Amino acid sequence: MMNSSLNQLVQPVERKNTPELEPIYQSIEDNLGFIPNGMLTMAKNPMLASAFGQLFACLNQLKHIETELKWAIATISSNAAGCQYCQGHFSHIASRVNVNRAKVLAAFEFATSDWYSEAEKAALRFAFATSTSPAHLEQQHYDELGVYFTEPAVIEIAAIIAICGFLNRWNTAMDSQLETDPAAILEEINHLTQFA
Repeated sequence: MMNSSLNQLVQPVERKNTPELEPIYQSIEDNLGFIPNGMLTMAKNPMLASAFGQLFACLNQLKHIETELKWAIATISSNAAGCQYCQGHFSHIASRVNVNRAKVLAAFEFATSDWYSEAEKAALRFAFATSTSPAHLEQQHYDELGVYFTEPAVIEIAAIIAICGFLNRWNTAMDSQLETDPAAILEEINHLTQFA
């Protein structure tokens, strides 16, 4: 499913040529099962890749929201930002960390899906409204979050959205090409939502 990238200015590095980034590569590989093209272009600037690696590691340390909600927020945030590269990756990660596949596939229809609780729907509405440009946040979004989530959980939700915002813009700017596995799950989701 990889197309030819419009970006001929920045080419991905080979993993073996940046051994100082190996701990970051390993962390990302543990989640995705491979090192994404977007990370390999970021590795052209090892300081930037290292800083991002610390942010990404934060996602694995979040304690106030469930794992499946974390990846759903990332997917919906990327959807609102228009980044199919990240939508594919976050849906792929969710399927790898044992989120129910039907729930992963229903992510883009969360508002009407029985797979999502009212608390999850509130978080995903917040993620979507925050991630559009310009943001479309209203008092209702904050009020709904307050019903279901503690302050530490709201901070984690905002952190996921912010980290995704960086990735969405990076991968759009680099014209990162979606790899086979995340492309397959994104195609399946798009097919289901198109004909639902």
